[in-house]
Amino acid sequence: MSTQVFKHKQGFELESGKKLRGLEIGYNTYGKLNANKDNVVWVCHALTANSDVFDWWKGLFGDNDYFNPDEHFIVCANILGSNYGTTSPLSTNPVTDLPYSAYRGVAHG
Repeated sequence: MSTQVFKHKQGFELESGKKLRGLEIGYNTYGKLNANKDNVVWVCHALTANSDVFDWWKGLFGDNDYFNPDEHFIVCANILGSNYGTTSPLSTNPVTDLPYSAYRGVAHG
């Protein structure tokens, strides 16, 4: 399953009060949302993991496991700063056209 990307259209305000523009969140889904919309399982993960929960949480998530796509709509999104499809320090700032991690002195010589 390939990672999908949600693109947030407005600025995303951080704790510092600064706004992150062009926020993207990589995520994976498995299964289908039922008519009652009550079969969602949202999975949070550590910074070092990707959103492919079937890859790293075998035995709990999988085709024949407790949380399976036949019964559940499983969603796992990469956290902010992850290098698996979510905006991170390596992402390009759409305002400056430089990576978010670029220091002015380094980027401009």
